Amino acid sequence: MLYNDHLYYVGNMSDEDMTVQYLYVMDSNGENRKKAAKLENVQNVTAVLYRDNYVIGAYSNTIELNDVGQIVNDDKPEAGIFVIDLDNYKVYMSDKITSEQANITDIYYEDEVVYYSTVRFGDDVTELMIEEGASDDAESFAYDNMLNGIYQYDIADEKTTCLTEIDHINDLRLLDGDGYYSSKDGYFVFDTESRQTRQLPIDADGKTQYGPLKKSGDFLYYALSEEKSDEVTYYRLKDDKSEELMKLSTEKAFSIASICGQSVYVTYTNDNGKLCLGVISLDELNKGVFEPKELRCFDDEE
Repeated sequence: MLYNDHLYYVGNMSDEDMTVQYLYVMDSNGENRKKAAKLENVQNVTAVLYRDNYVIGAYSNTIELNDVGQIVNDDKPEAGIFVIDLDNYKVYMSDKITSEQANITDIYYEDEVVYYSTVRFGDDVTELMIEEGASDDAESFAYDNMLNGIYQYDIADEKTTCLTEIDHINDLRLLDGDGYYSSKDGYFVFDTESRQTRQLPIDADGKTQYGPLKKSGDFLYYALSEEKSDEVTYYRLKDDKSEELMKLSTEKAFSIASICGQSVYVTYTNDNGKLCLGVISLDELNKGVFEPKELRCFDDEE
């Protein structure tokens, strides 16, 4: 990221302590690199977001070291977020979440507050139980035992607040700061301001969600595949009213990877059977036109 004519990067460019990451600052041409901030007990940086004068990141840890750098526990999963003020390089750290497979899944920033979603197994679930559950029916085991949370970190007060933690749901997404998810009972949104949950008027009976939910402005975009047909239907929802945008055969269907301004990035299978990343305009999506510009195709190993 370029800020005040300097480039910034979060990571560890040396062979030093594996439990430490750094914020590096350098000239805009990449020269004169130096460490500007130190992130203690941060092993794996999983996401970085640059907003206003802040670097906001998510991390996960798996091992515990003693004071002399020796591994004392190689199975201590935990996760959290960090915030670095680029004006004074002050580091802020949220409270950590712990337990098996603890992870941060989404980050959203607005008005000096960071919202983030989490996933973890309950405290009573062991690694052995996960291995056995995965071998039997991984999807059902995760649905029955995963806990999905939404947290708020107030930068000025340096305070972490758990807004909600939900079980028996699918694929919690933090969109514009609110939590969207589905369960066997339907589709729901958790409003982080009011801390209230309401059901969305999405009729998914006999249908399966195709790809993730995405938002652009006031519109929620979603797609459903019908069990009794070979089609995927795309919709947008606003003010509790859904509008059908298009239908495609499953062979021609796509998933929305992200919506950035007027660009919609999609994954799809091209005519040669290759999984590809492409882009269409938001206007095309709203008009039900899918003629993607291919950006790249993925190898089988990717």
